[in-house]
Amino acid sequence: MAIYQEVARALEQDIRQNFRSGDYLPSEAVLAQRFSINRHTLRRAVDELIDAGMLLRQHGRGTQIIEQAVEYDIASRARFTESVEASGHLAEARVIERKLLTADATLARAMWIAPGSPVQLIETLRSVDGRPVTLISHYLHATALPEIARHYDGGSLHACIGTHYGRRLSRRQGLISAVMPSRRESVLLQFPRNMPLLKVRSNNVCVSSGEVLEYSVARSRCDAFEYRVQPGLEPSPAESTVRLPPRDPNHEH
Repeated sequence: MAIYQEVARALEQDIRQNFRSGDYLPSEAVLAQRFSINRHTLRRAVDELIDAGMLLRQHGRGTQIIEQAVEYDIASRARFTESVEASGHLAEARVIERKLLTADATLARAMWIAPGSPVQLIETLRSVDGRPVTLISHYLHATALPEIARHYDGGSLHACIGTHYGRRLSRRQGLISAVMPSRRESVLLQFPRNMPLLKVRSNNVCVSSGEVLEYSVARSRCDAFEYRVQPGLEPSPAESTVRLPPRDPNHEH
């Protein structure tokens, strides 16, 4: 890797951890001295990040950081709060609805439970650096997680489940699609109705028992996240069987 590319990677990490959208970078002279390189090499490194859409050079004013999408891993153990804060941002989760449901055939199929089983719905609005970005409907196995609505009041839901029930959750699958926002979603996420949301439906299972404890439907602003999918081990023959997903129990308006 060329020196300017190494500097670009180091500068990118520094920006993600220590700068916010709208901030300006230090001068080229200061950065060149910091990385012990000449200004020509530094300029090539900065050009790499400009081409990547991370920086904007404004003549007479300097080089400005552009608002960036947060990288989020679609992985078995990924959690919203931890993933966002690992990127150097402040994550917040606010509960906006709690409701006890009876699973109909669609929801029962999604959660691998019998129709008529009790399901606790908790809906959370997630924010990054004070900006609402994601609305998540958590459908929770009410029998396995009794009184979860009383215990959970924000932050990481999976951490709450680990603390109060000693259960560790792992994502079994995540299905990604695009959907136009409902009026309610548009208002809550402060997002126009003519732009799509990124929707991720996940089955989260108990690591020890294999039962589905949570079926979640997350709708996120498309300008807020870049989902990263990293291939893992080859699935077993049983896991590789393609199954059509059930209809989304989180009805769009």
